[in-house]
Amino acid sequence: MYAAGEGRKSRCIRKTVLAMGLAFALAGVAQAQSITGGLYGKEPSGKGLTVQVSNPATGYVKQIQADDDGRYSLAGLNPGKYEVTVSQNGQVLGTRSVTVSPNVQSPVQPVSASGSATTNAKATNLSGVTVSAAAFNNDVQPIDVSTPELSNNYNINLVNQLPTGRSLESIARLKSNVRYDDQTTGLVQMGGASPAENRYYFNEFDTTYDYNGLGATSLPSEALSSVQVLSSNGSVGWTNATGGILSATIRQGTNDFQAGYSLYYTPPTSRLLNPRRHDSFASDGSYYSFASANTHGGNVTGLPTGYQGPAPEVPSGQPSTSGQYLWASGALVKDKLFFFAMLGNSPNNQFTTYSQNRQSLITDRDKNALVNLTWNITNNQSLNVAGYKDWNSSFSNLYTLNTPYDPKSVGDYFGWSQTKVKNQFLIGNYHWQINDDMSLRLMGGYLSQSSLSPTSSSGTGLPYVSEVDPVTNVSNNIGVTSTPNQLFPFQYYRRGFKGDFTWNLGDHKITIGAEHYKHYINNTITTTDGGEWTYYDRPGTILPNGSPAPANGQYVAQFYERTGGAFSTVNKAAYIDDYWQVADRWVVYMGARFDTFINKNVNGENFLRMPITSPRLGLSWDVNGDSSTKLGVNLGKYALAIPSSVNNGAAGAVYEWNRYYTYTGMDPNTKAPTGLTQIGPQSTLINGQAPTAYNVASSNIKAPYQYEFQVYLQQQLWGTWAGSAELGYSQLKRIIDDTCYNQGITDYANAHGYPNYVDESGCPIFNPGIAQVFTRDYNGDGKLAQLTIPGSVFGPAPKRRYSHLTLELTHQRSNEEPYFLDVSYTWAHLYGNDDGLLNLGTRTGTGPGEQIYWDFPGLMEYGSGNLAGDIRDALNINGVYYFTNGLRLGSTLDMHTGEPLSCLGTYPDINNPAELYGAASHYCNGVPSPLGGAGRLPFFWQWNLGVGYDWAINTQNHLSIDLQIQNVTNRQGKIDANQIYDTGSLPSNGVWALNPSYGAASWQVPRTTQLVLRYTFQ
Repeated sequence: MYAAGEGRKSRCIRKTVLAMGLAFALAGVAQAQSITGGLYGKEPSGKGLTVQVSNPATGYVKQIQADDDGRYSLAGLNPGKYEVTVSQNGQVLGTRSVTVSPNVQSPVQPVSASGSATTNAKATNLSGVTVSAAAFNNDVQPIDVSTPELSNNYNINLVNQLPTGRSLESIARLKSNVRYDDQTTGLVQMGGASPAENRYYFNEFDTTYDYNGLGATSLPSEALSSVQVLSSNGSVGWTNATGGILSATIRQGTNDFQAGYSLYYTPPTSRLLNPRRHDSFASDGSYYSFASANTHGGNVTGLPTGYQGPAPEVPSGQPSTSGQYLWASGALVKDKLFFFAMLGNSPNNQFTTYSQNRQSLITDRDKNALVNLTWNITNNQSLNVAGYKDWNSSFSNLYTLNTPYDPKSVGDYFGWSQTKVKNQFLIGNYHWQINDDMSLRLMGGYLSQSSLSPTSSSGTGLPYVSEVDPVTNVSNNIGVTSTPNQLFPFQYYRRGFKGDFTWNLGDHKITIGAEHYKHYINNTITTTDGGEWTYYDRPGTILPNGSPAPANGQYVAQFYERTGGAFSTVNKAAYIDDYWQVADRWVVYMGARFDTFINKNVNGENFLRMPITSPRLGLSWDVNGDSSTKLGVNLGKYALAIPSSVNNGAAGAVYEWNRYYTYTGMDPNTKAPTGLTQIGPQSTLINGQAPTAYNVASSNIKAPYQYEFQVYLQQQLWGTWAGSAELGYSQLKRIIDDTCYNQGITDYANAHGYPNYVDESGCPIFNPGIAQVFTRDYNGDGKLAQLTIPGSVFGPAPKRRYSHLTLELTHQRSNEEPYFLDVSYTWAHLYGNDDGLLNLGTRTGTGPGEQIYWDFPGLMEYGSGNLAGDIRDALNINGVYYFTNGLRLGSTLDMHTGEPLSCLGTYPDINNPAELYGAASHYCNGVPSPLGGAGRLPFFWQWNLGVGYDWAINTQNHLSIDLQIQNVTNRQGKIDANQIYDTGSLPSNGVWALNPSYGAASWQVPRTTQLVLRYTFQ
């Protein structure tokens, strides 16, 4: 509240302050990644100004001198509230209070802006927005005219009051220009790129899961202070990314001791609070998805709101599942050494799920611990060290269903399966403000993950047996084991180092830096000794090896795979940039980044070494000279490192084959076939030889990159309202993928001087659409030669174009208007023939950089159109209203037009190798069906509602209770449809075997409810 007697003059000054600090609770502007922030200002009072910056919570005090124009700046400040006192000739002119956030340079309003000095008390009260005694501050994030970089900065306290998930992806989805990929990966698309092209940071350390580029090691929101999201156009200090950037900062302690407890409770499955998921059916009435019998008990779990099912069992680092947290922060040595510590724990959480012939009783358990230490060595040096460890386990008891899809027919015990995952990291940050003009930052980090998934049949050598329903085309496990592979542990680690030096030279701020990341995987996959068998009943079809199926259509396929091993990847870079204050209101940004991406094979040898230079330009214009209106422009080249799953898939000694048999019977116990007679030759997919580097990739392969352009306007409107408009465009210029078109290499070599050459190199990595140099022994004499083959031999050039316009209107909470509101609208168009590292059009969420697009030219025919993430119109409305009695209402409303659908069928020519892939081409019923040409999903909307109460028990104890409900209307919206038109085989009688699941729907998650309790002691 304002001090008595401030009156009309106070309101006038307050409006000026808000014009200086744009009231974006959800938007700020950032420079290169840092756990520290800074401040800057300009005083019109003249020369000889001394500026003192202090933070009573940490004991920080420092004095700096303004230049002759009255300008000053200070970087390397730990997040918190600072007092800025300006003096001239020993006389205090005034004081301002400013909030410093990570990655943000916060402007300080001139103390003489109103023509006379203001009192300290008034200036302090007017410089921000004061909130209730519940101590949940929505810090004002100002317009930072010192940089053209644009980001969204989310205060975790505000996120906790909105009925949304707490993962970084859930936070990013608060903005309308971020798409939730609920069809394929469950992650987010940013800037039109696939989810495998985003980067994730904690405390400046890149924690992206670089095995496949999907997701990252994650932390619960209790451990975070803020999250920053850049959907595009980052400066060179960020690791190269053709997607978006999500960066979080871990909480730090101060001199004030605090402790707290949080509880996340999900009530059991019920019609009112947590209804069951919806079933989906094929055209013949059979189940396409059976979920209506799934249930869960009352769980203390931190799983994202809306999740129903077992704990995540993939090693890509899912959100932590702990549901209760105990934390504390304070000073170990006053004014010097601070700590934040947290323990997370969830008891056994229970889930019951059903498949066609199994009941799974699942128990999930999670615990974690975190410590973050901050040492203010001097006022010019600080050291931060954060360590974290998480243990997650999931155990499933499996039972047989005697009647398919009938939960009441539970029969004999089938066995058990288990997954144990351990995540940990250690991150250190050092900052040294050498003098007023020079600073040094160093960062080092290490993270690792290990997992093991044993089952009751691990090590038994039993066969894995399944059958494909001839009507529904659904595969069903009918054997005595649910494990097709032998048991091996999965191991992954990542370590990285980064340092940069910044020097202010007059009107230039120049930064020179370098970083080095290495990650390692050990992932071995081998088919179980008993073999992997699949029964089919498809009369009148041609098998993938070219042989006809038996007259009765009954045959069994045997698949064998041996792949994996230990691989490592190195990504290193150097960068330089300059923020040039060309005029009083103009800042020009110039930067360049020099990356080298190195992927190694199973023998530790480089098979990819791709250097690339990425220049960037930007402009920031402080239109009115008071930070109330900013025009920003960015133009740059952005590259992308290659996940190590490519090493695993392309650079190991991989052996894969299929064999086909008739059979006379089944083993009564294992269901394995007996009386086998092989049909035709073995179809060898990969020959088992460790490929040489020149066979793995083309000899002139280069790193993927794209161009990005952005122009935006930020404007303080009236009162506490602000608006922004952003126009962006990106164009993919080069990608990597693999091709299996050995016949194309053979034909071109035969026609260009090597008539006897036959290519058997497998599926080399290359740059589609660009002339490629292939090194081979073309003459068969043991001598290598190079042959340049036009890109058109393998299909069309890759294309991905993304255009968008985003408009945003924000109201910052104030005492007179006690509500926060953010309205964001985006128009966008995403089109081309390539989604990026992943093939979202065919719902393929694995094998980044090794998709089927360019395997054979036939697969690319009619493959251009609206891409899977093409949402034309999206609207997000997020808000919280605060009542004076401590009650608050939070709401998020997401709406968007539907994504395009494709019709995928088998290539209609048995002599074309594209036919081998089954229903994967852009032909339906033998007729061309262009990408995205099968209609669109319906309009989507979802309303989430939260009711909370903040109770200030006294000045030191605070309690908040929240009931958060997602999809409060329990809307059953269609979010996807099966796009596979036929069963994947050419008809011998001229009639296609249609896939009855074609068009079958997937539905949005029904209403989900979670109770959240938070208690804080100060």
